Amino acid sequence: MSLCIVVSERTVSNLLRRHRRKPPSQTWRTFINNHMSDMVGVDFLVVPTIRFHLLFVFVVLSHARRRVVHFNVTANPTDEWTTQQVIEAFPWDTAPRFLLRDRDSIYGDWF
Repeated sequence: MSLCIVVSERTVSNLLRRHRRKPPSQTWRTFINNHMSDMVGVDFLVVPTIRFHLLFVFVVLSHARRRVVHFNVTANPTDEWTTQQVIEAFPWDTAPRFLLRDRDSIYGDWF
């Protein structure tokens, strides 16, 4: 006995329960919120002078408090200089667990 009702496949698929195979992983935002107190970001800024020379500004930002932890300026950044800046930014074993940076070659092997 047929009722002559046409049901599309899309309607049926919307009504069927979907089974998840594994629990979803946390999102990037959740990771940031969970570990914000243990995270800092470092980066270089390039600033031209009035005589068109370039100065490099190294900045360390705390994500937990959204403030500048450390900065310094140099005309010739090296990997040893950059490593020393991180040591000065976090003395006495106060370094954070996570350090965010880009893949710039200015950091070198020491960093």
